Amino acid sequence: MEFKTITSIDDPLFEAALKLYDSEFDIGLTEDAQIFRQSLKNEHTKDDYIFLVGLSSGEVVSLATAHYEATTNSAFLIYLITSATTNHDEVITLTLDRIQLEINRLSNQLHAHDVNFIMMEVPKEPEDISESQIPILNTRRQFLYEHGFEKQYDIDYLAPSLQGYSDGRPMDLFIKSNIELTKDIYGPSIKSNYILKYVFANRISRSIIYPLLVEMGLRK
Repeated sequence: MEFKTITSIDDPLFEAALKLYDSEFDIGLTEDAQIFRQSLKNEHTKDDYIFLVGLSSGEVVSLATAHYEATTNSAFLIYLITSATTNHDEVITLTLDRIQLEINRLSNQLHAHDVNFIMMEVPKEPEDISESQIPILNTRRQFLYEHGFEKQYDIDYLAPSLQGYSDGRPMDLFIKSNIELTKDIYGPSIKSNYILKYVFANRISRSIIYPLLVEMGLRK
């Protein structure tokens, strides 16, 4: 298996990766593909945005994206997707390992050590959940636990709603930390990643994002 970091929307593998994204109707895949384009082209995000594809026999079989937040030396893992292949578990593990390597490469360029932590949003279990969704949710969480992520309980985490954005969507926040997360690191880093992703990459107005930060106790 090979990996390639995409840096331009003109790369043919970029469109192939979007086809993989569109084909995965897993719960939680909810953003418009235009967000990927904005993140790669935006002056505020393009140098610290990782768009990684995994290749098998020249075909895209996995996709991972992340934003590296240089000021706080932390990262926001956005997507980790694989095609429904027989070696799914191996492919998704290799893809996670590789995007962590790419995040740490950016970190070491600036700080000469690995990233402080990586955060990832995970949809909460809905109150009305079908039998088919239960294994998906359980497998996702178990995978994160097995790879060093821990569910956070200090913040009632909210992601911007996709319908009008202003109403926050309760989400679970998982973090993989390489250092002790003291209060002076934890909150400001999450806030910085949140603004990088939702204000600069998604281009959601600050008038929408900042009240959500206040609601989570992260505005200071």
